[in-house]
Amino acid sequence: MRSTAEDAPRRYVVVDSDPYDSDRDTQYLHLNRTLGPVHAGRWLDDLELAINDLTEFPGPLSHARDEDAADFYGREVRRMFYYGPTRKRIGTLVRVLFTVHPPVGDEPPETAEWVLFLLRLLGGGQALAPEEEPA
Repeated sequence: MRSTAEDAPRRYVVVDSDPYDSDRDTQYLHLNRTLGPVHAGRWLDDLELAINDLTEFPGPLSHARDEDAADFYGREVRRMFYYGPTRKRIGTLVRVLFTVHPPVGDEPPETAEWVLFLLRLLGGGQALAPEEEPA
């Protein structure tokens, strides 16, 4: 079987939004106060690894079930659940909301970079506030 440029794995680059950065920093500070700097540091380091894993293959992740996420951002929104360094379904659950954007420009498919745009990092029961502005 012959390999084509379409068979080549996609390359992804991660771009953080200001709301995502703010959410991440707020969660880190909360964990630092409540569970200590060691746990908060492990949480942050492992979150970065989990985000990096998205660059390998973000496809199978489910679409966000936040009621109005797609309407709010005006595009398809995906989510990743992050359970903390232990990856167990207990502890600090957050949802990373992101979008996937195709490459812009005339680069060949084997070198073109898709963009993973990180929108928000929401706590377990946190929802998008209606007064927020989309990123």
